[in-house]
Amino acid sequence: MQSWQTQEPEETRMNNTLKGMTMAGLAAVFWGSMGVAGQYLLQNCHFTPMDLISIRMLLAGSIFVGIEFFLLKRGALKVFETKQNIIDLIIYTLTIIGTQLTFFVCIQYANAPFAAVLTATVPLWIMLFMFVFQHKHLTVKEIFCGIVAVAGVVLVVTGGSFKNFNVSGIGFWAGIGSGITGAFYVLLPQKFIARVGSGLATSWALLLTGVSVTLFSHFWNEPLDWTVYSILAYAFIVLFGTIAAFWLFQAAAEIIPADVAGMMETFDPVAATLLSMIFLGVSVNSWECIGGALILGAVAFLAVPSKHPFLIHYSQKAKPSLSKTGKN
Repeated sequence: MQSWQTQEPEETRMNNTLKGMTMAGLAAVFWGSMGVAGQYLLQNCHFTPMDLISIRMLLAGSIFVGIEFFLLKRGALKVFETKQNIIDLIIYTLTIIGTQLTFFVCIQYANAPFAAVLTATVPLWIMLFMFVFQHKHLTVKEIFCGIVAVAGVVLVVTGGSFKNFNVSGIGFWAGIGSGITGAFYVLLPQKFIARVGSGLATSWALLLTGVSVTLFSHFWNEPLDWTVYSILAYAFIVLFGTIAAFWLFQAAAEIIPADVAGMMETFDPVAATLLSMIFLGVSVNSWECIGGALILGAVAFLAVPSKHPFLIHYSQKAKPSLSKTGKN
């Protein structure tokens, strides 16, 4: 039983809830800010999505795996003990590559707010996959949320005008792909995470992602614009958008209910939108704002409370626990 469910004084419980919501919200803001920094690098400094994935995952994965070795010693090699673990680790790595690649391609051909909003549809894709492949019956609430979310996507893509799309075809389909691959990221590694713990599973998957992508993207040979601003943007992506965000959200998930932590993630696209408007001059009309609000509202309404454990698990995102218990 998690700590937020234990008997404790009302004042302490309220303080913990506020603390957890603050950490989860700050993590979401960091994720949204990461998209903005990524857009700057992709659209102004000749970076490619592969460049952003390779360096970022190499650094973050190395740090996380190093911490796991510090905490668990030889236990950090548990992921390589069986053939099934190795296969599952590879699958988990492929899902991370898919989510990261589609997300940054969407940013490259559209913008950070658009990518953040479409990525937020992951729980809806999970719901659809469970309906199609596991024959789960949809409730009236789930059908309603799905319809509202589709309406929101239409408004975001068209900007309220059906004469032409608001984004390029590549940006649109990459955004849809980010939602679909995000659902795979949640569903496929479930048993693997249950066996070895979220900390070990995600730490090694992040590192293996960085190594794998670097084999195909030799960033040291590419004409990247390394300026003071691009170095600061990339440092922010690694330190705050990856490492700090993982830590904050995982810590929040330990002291507040998963559905509450998941709802705080709606700050991700909000932060991406506001910061893109301030620093990158991205314009967003009222119809796009309404569409984004419909999508985020549908996702939040779907998550509280959810009858599907996969949707509850999504809100935790299997972030690295970096603890000896390795609890999921």
